[in-house]
Amino acid sequence: MDFWDHLFDSDYKRRADIEKLKRSARRRSAARSHDIQQVDQQAKRIDQLEQHVGELALLCRSLLTVLRENRLVEPEQFQEVMNRIDAEDGVVDGMVTPQEPPDDPAQPPEIRAW
Repeated sequence: MDFWDHLFDSDYKRRADIEKLKRSARRRSAARSHDIQQVDQQAKRIDQLEQHVGELALLCRSLLTVLRENRLVEPEQFQEVMNRIDAEDGVVDGMVTPQEPPDDPAQPPEIRAW
């Protein structure tokens, strides 16, 4: 605090400082509230994804069990096809690696289910 600030110290200046601090506190509170909402939304999204993964795992396991019990596919044959599909994306990692979206968004994505 310099000489001029000390000489002209006033209620107005103190009130302005108080109001500035209040605005700052409100902004921090709003930012904290926004962060909490984002965390809640992310937690809900994670729960949804975990639910979907569980449902897909049950579906896959059921399909494989039916195929194996009905002797429609041998486990070795299934593993061979799974390895071949895994290698199609250029990365052998035990999953289908997401592909980069095409540069031309007007072109519909290729869907290969079978």
